[in-house]
Amino acid sequence: MKNAKKMFSVIMVILLVAVLPLSACKKSTSTDDTSESTSSETQGTTESNNTDTTEGTTDDPIQKELDKGHVTLIGYQFGDNSVDHDVVLAKLNEMLEADINTTIEIRGIPWTDAETKYKLMFASGEEFDFCYSGSWIGFNSVATTNGYMSIDLDMVKTFAPDTYAATSADRWKQVTVKGNIYGLPNINPKIKNVLAVFRGDLLDKYNITNISSPDDFVNALLTIAGGEDELLAWNVGNAEQNGRMRGTLYSQAKNLKDVITGVPLLCVDMLDDSYQIFKIYDDPDYLKYLETTKILADAGVWSKSALANADSDENNFMAEKSACYIADAFDTFNRNDATMKALNETYANRYFEVNPGYKKIPEGGNMSMISINAKSKYPERVMMMYNLFETNKEYFDLINYGMEGTHYEAVGEDRFNALLPKYNDFGGFTLAWGTNNANLLRQNATVPQEQVDAYNKSLATDSIETPLATFTFDDTDYKNEIAAITNIVETYMIPIELGLTDQAEGLEKMKQKLEVAGIDKLLAAVQEQLNAYVAEYNKSN
Repeated sequence: MKNAKKMFSVIMVILLVAVLPLSACKKSTSTDDTSESTSSETQGTTESNNTDTTEGTTDDPIQKELDKGHVTLIGYQFGDNSVDHDVVLAKLNEMLEADINTTIEIRGIPWTDAETKYKLMFASGEEFDFCYSGSWIGFNSVATTNGYMSIDLDMVKTFAPDTYAATSADRWKQVTVKGNIYGLPNINPKIKNVLAVFRGDLLDKYNITNISSPDDFVNALLTIAGGEDELLAWNVGNAEQNGRMRGTLYSQAKNLKDVITGVPLLCVDMLDDSYQIFKIYDDPDYLKYLETTKILADAGVWSKSALANADSDENNFMAEKSACYIADAFDTFNRNDATMKALNETYANRYFEVNPGYKKIPEGGNMSMISINAKSKYPERVMMMYNLFETNKEYFDLINYGMEGTHYEAVGEDRFNALLPKYNDFGGFTLAWGTNNANLLRQNATVPQEQVDAYNKSLATDSIETPLATFTFDDTDYKNEIAAITNIVETYMIPIELGLTDQAEGLEKMKQKLEVAGIDKLLAAVQEQLNAYVAEYNKSN
């Protein structure tokens, strides 16, 4: 099937670590700091220098840019600063200063109401230079309202030559909106293999040895809930966790994908060549899923006050408040294993693919990237900085793993050991999500090789190529409908799925509200756009 062929060659690139990392564009200049810098509270500040540049710089655009003087770039990432944020940033700025006459100031966007606050940065006219961006955080909306700078590939070729050389034409197409490029995409697509993670000591206590189906997963949760008084089997609650629960117990087994980010009501079967969108609450299997969640809720698998739970299932697990959480395998292997082992060696995490064989879509370039603010005065420096982050091993290691000898110990070119407890004091800059170079990634050396092999095999076997990877709904004319429907999801769908309300009554009310809010109008619009996108995609593939 054309749209479901396995991307074996692409996956092998992602999974294998190259011996020779890509070189970065690094040019050092000596500066005579005779001028005073302006306040870093203003965007992209510049300091002049008195270096004699009359020789050898005329035809070199990078040298010309560096000769303009020192620049301080202001960038945004998500989340609060980690304990060692300032320590790592100081080291990063030391390197940037030496290599491209630049330093950066990183500001955080709190996770609470993140999308609204993200869009407000642009709407308010705030001055900054770059930010993490992605389709899940409103990339298309910001791009179509002139929030991001349109990127010229000739400029990328000049100021980020290694990134340009390593990034495929398809990746640039995937960050193109209405003919303009609005992001610097990951070189390689990320592929998420979502696993259920359990504390090993609890599995041993209840003799739970295998979890390879939704029924196994449910039985494990019920067993632990029935025997534990001091912790919850699974501490869920907010919309993101509901999505993981829905995926594990319903949509993965059916190979379903949401077609609009934030609107989990409209889905399509990834293996259906007709790409017919449907409302999940019309699916009998979804009703069976609700019956299952009611059983779990009544058994006390999660708290009766789960709706008020502001923390993630992952954070609750790490705080020893629950036995299980759902997460992407790579992040789990590299970060949370180290944290749990620092708490108690017997906690040794175990990982289970609850729906073996479910199809995985490599993320499109528009899922995770760095974008340049349309108001930035220094796009050239942003590109030079990104070139180092994405293709230089020393920079890549620093922004992802921290300082060698303090936070981690390198094991060859592609493995590392976490140095506890300091490793947990950093955890990587979240702006690093906008970089992904398979040639530079490291794997936690303490993770059993069989776990890594199983993970890699699943990615290689079950990843598919599909236009759904890069389709993004243009919501320009449907913002009111989406806002109303999103509110209905939060008010009705989440309590229903948590089994904390009368499900039949709640479902009927939800359907009525959705009809008034325009769910059918939205479905028709997204189906029309998807059909057109698939037709264009098939012409070029």
